[in-house]
Amino acid sequence: SFKTIALILVILLIALVIFEIVQFVWRVYVGKKIAAESQKFSIKNLNPTKKILFIGDSTAVGTGANDPKESVAGRFSQKFPNADITNLGKNGARTREIVELIYNIKESYDLIVLQIGGNDILRFTDLQILENDIDKVLSQATKISNKVILLTAGNVGLAPIFPFPLSLFYTNQTLKVRKIFMKVAKINNVIYVDLYTERKDDVFLTDPKRYYSGDMLHLSGEGYGVWFDKIIKATKNAGYFLGF
Repeated sequence: SFKTIALILVILLIALVIFEIVQFVWRVYVGKKIAAESQKFSIKNLNPTKKILFIGDSTAVGTGANDPKESVAGRFSQKFPNADITNLGKNGARTREIVELIYNIKESYDLIVLQIGGNDILRFTDLQILENDIDKVLSQATKISNKVILLTAGNVGLAPIFPFPLSLFYTNQTLKVRKIFMKVAKINNVIYVDLYTERKDDVFLTDPKRYYSGDMLHLSGEGYGVWFDKIIKATKNAGYFLGF
């Protein structure tokens, strides 16, 4: 009967919602464990040809990569083996925390790579405050280096950790933050590496277990490899020579 079918559908729907909630909570737990075990890549050379600073959130740390060498910072070191790599990445950092951090840096660098904004998307940081904060960060960054690259998370809503409709909220928030970052990067003459993709174009979703870590939010080493390739391509397209 119709009532029986309706009841079965309601039960299945409730079961699906419970499953999604349990899976989400489990992945958050796994993510915290991954973050606690993560180690950021940095290296000091005896006679460095260049000095590179990485600063930002868990994506600067390389959280999710099995080996720190697979992070963006680690991959830069492989491409430029004679460079000093300083890494001030911090799990969970928002742009506001980077303001204070970058103003306390006294030395200069040949290149600064800023990986920030993901936590501002996740925690819905007030957009006016965020615009002011990222402007302060970029303004100071350009004073201690004549080459600055800014990147933030890709389309956060597409990360498999987020069930529908939460995914839609985070995609919408990603677009708002992206717009601000692109605008402020242009004002400060900083290269913005656009990692945003639509669902149909997202390589990460072709094989989530390959490109994401166990929490299905942080990237794996191969995921960071995709980002690294995009950074190199974006800088070349902008005529930003990184040939150290």
